[in-house]
Amino acid sequence: MIYVGYQGIGKSTISKISSKCIDLESGNTFVNGKRPDNWEALYVNFALSLSNQGYDVFISSHKVVREELNKRNIEFIAIVPDLSLKEDWIQKLYTRYLESNAEKDYKAYMNAEECYEENIKDILKDSKKSMVINTMDYTLTDLLYGWRSIFQDGK
Repeated sequence: MIYVGYQGIGKSTISKISSKCIDLESGNTFVNGKRPDNWEALYVNFALSLSNQGYDVFISSHKVVREELNKRNIEFIAIVPDLSLKEDWIQKLYTRYLESNAEKDYKAYMNAEECYEENIKDILKDSKKSMVINTMDYTLTDLLYGWRSIFQDGK
């Protein structure tokens, strides 16, 4: 399965604890400091290949990536925080940046600071299936297990 995950949902964390899960970091699509013009198609190809091999693949929520998935009718589940968590989520991203001092974490924090609500609404609009995180006290592993059992029961 392919999961489009908003920044900070736990993509990297779940990938570290499960050999079945892969965090397909979009930052790896840069070559000599620039992304190829069709990077999103290449990225989606890689995600699809891993998913077809039985992995749960967590990918970025970039608009061009969602558009590529939808253009090709590739099923995915979007995972986003609820709009009501805005302040807490931004603080979480800020804290992550302070701890890592990584440029990608700074960009994620600034993006959420500037576009949180717009991003969440846009991701939900582009997805046929979604999971909305409504508490800061969660683990992605628990959410996925609960989602799968609900989804498999057809409810």
